Amino acid sequence: MKNKILEIFIVSIITAAVVLTAVAVGFRLSSGSSADKPAPNAVQTFADSDKSTNSAGSSSMISIPGYDRIIMKAGQKVQEVELGNPKQNKCYMVITIMLPDKTQLYRSGMLEPGKVLTSIEISRKLEAGIYKGAILRYSCYDMEEMQELNGADTIFTLEVKP
Repeated sequence: MKNKILEIFIVSIITAAVVLTAVAVGFRLSSGSSADKPAPNAVQTFADSDKSTNSAGSSSMISIPGYDRIIMKAGQKVQEVELGNPKQNKCYMVITIMLPDKTQLYRSGMLEPGKVLTSIEISRKLEAGIYKGAILRYSCYDMEEMQELNGADTIFTLEVKP
């Protein structure tokens, strides 16, 4: 009787260990390999213009990159980022970064398709902390007539590290 109870106990512990290991591995795989890189979430929006159809007559799409999190360094204006206009777009983009209270930290010039910003200068030094609900605003412009097309606001968490 004691041997049967001991056997059940050992099997239960082994089963629990296998399940916990599988959960840990699944969590690790789903969270990605680098904690310091933003996780892009592609957002698609239709261009709002007569110029928004391609030569075949179908609607053109504007690809709007989104991020769950962007990391910056506290106490400095120059920040290393990776923001840009996806190369498949057929429009210019202006990217604006705002704090949750809509304070503008940065506004780019017009970025042609495929252009990526790797270093920006924000308007003020930030204190270390987590700024949930920060805004990335993408304003899109026709490449020939410079008319404004649809844009998008994406919400992200700005993590400012010491």
